[in-house]
Amino acid sequence: MYVTAREMIPAPGEMQKTIAFGSEIVGVMNNRYGTAMAMSTEIGGVPNKVWLSGFWNSLDEYQSFLESYMSDQQMMAAINMSTSFMVDIQDQIGEILRPPGERKAFAQMHRGRLKSTGVAEGTELILELTNHVSELSGSECGLIRPVTGDQYGVMFVAYADSIQGLKDMTDSWVTDEKYQELFTKSPEYFESEFDVTYARFI
Repeated sequence: MYVTAREMIPAPGEMQKTIAFGSEIVGVMNNRYGTAMAMSTEIGGVPNKVWLSGFWNSLDEYQSFLESYMSDQQMMAAINMSTSFMVDIQDQIGEILRPPGERKAFAQMHRGRLKSTGVAEGTELILELTNHVSELSGSECGLIRPVTGDQYGVMFVAYADSIQGLKDMTDSWVTDEKYQELFTKSPEYFESEFDVTYARFI
């Protein structure tokens, strides 16, 4: 299974127009192509940023979607028009090693970076950690590794109904003995880079 994300950076003063454009595009894509795309904005990160994300059973399914919408003149005209109020657009593809639970109103993304000397071992460790925090939270956390972009990056994703719910979730992890035990092993396999971002689905 795979996930794709399109990062859109509005021009100054064009955030509302970008959100309106993204909402319309997501609605059309989901209705026309049977996808389950979603739009989100960051909380506690870069406020002037919009994400369009979707899940795919295979890269063949994603390719079929790309070919369909890129041959759709109406869709391409709308996307081309968006260049007048956006300064940057980037796409990312990730492979899902562990599927997240049902999407809720808010999400948190925890990003780390594996050392080149311990990719397999580090991936195994973070997968074990993701399994454990899913048990602690009572909510399935997802684990994603990149297909495009930084090949040593890794990210796990968790959903909640509120921002406080996200914070309560991580608070329950850090006081857990097994979580602390697993986390102390991370410097052997991970760079000293760890980033957390909250997002709100629109």
